[in-house]
Amino acid sequence: MNEEECAQCGTPASPGAQFCAACGATLTGQRAHPSQQVPSAMQPSPTYQAPAYYTGTPTPYQGVAIRFVAILIDYLIIGVISGILAIPLLVAAIAVNVTNGNVSAVSLGPIIALSVVGLVVWFLYFTLLEGRYGQTVGKMALSIKVVREADGAPIDYGEAAVRTVLRIIDGLFDYLIGAIFIWTSDEKQRLGDRVAHTVVVSK
Repeated sequence: MNEEECAQCGTPASPGAQFCAACGATLTGQRAHPSQQVPSAMQPSPTYQAPAYYTGTPTPYQGVAIRFVAILIDYLIIGVISGILAIPLLVAAIAVNVTNGNVSAVSLGPIIALSVVGLVVWFLYFTLLEGRYGQTVGKMALSIKVVREADGAPIDYGEAAVRTVLRIIDGLFDYLIGAIFIWTSDEKQRLGDRVAHTVVVSK
């Protein structure tokens, strides 16, 4: 085939032309005339393309502020539940003291019992709710949840228990330790999240 003919319609092409004058098709095998070539310095630079994994959306990981509000709601609920369960113990302690004639006496037994009740309620509240739903009531109210770090799947009761136990450390100094861990983590993980391999994200 003659290099100076259009492959689409066979129209003879002008020397140095890049497109067919008749049909507009690109002429294969043609090189632009030197006078038509654009100097490399004047050619537009390629447009920057972001990495394929970048979606342009903000990080889904939830930080200190929203999680602190959630924990305030949770501890208020835990306090109410513990107080309701503690009423029978307080009544029993008062009855014993009245019977013994020591109305003003403070017994160590009820104090220990109340502490145990509060600890059990605290552990079961976080472990059962997060293990079952990935959310406590506080997290539900703020539309955040706990998921596995690797694949975003729901966590199980074992992972929830690890997160709950490590709240003892994260909660030191009014959760300052947990906040420091979150601030220093790209995925905003407190110590419990790092050990259990979980993250807190928007629902």
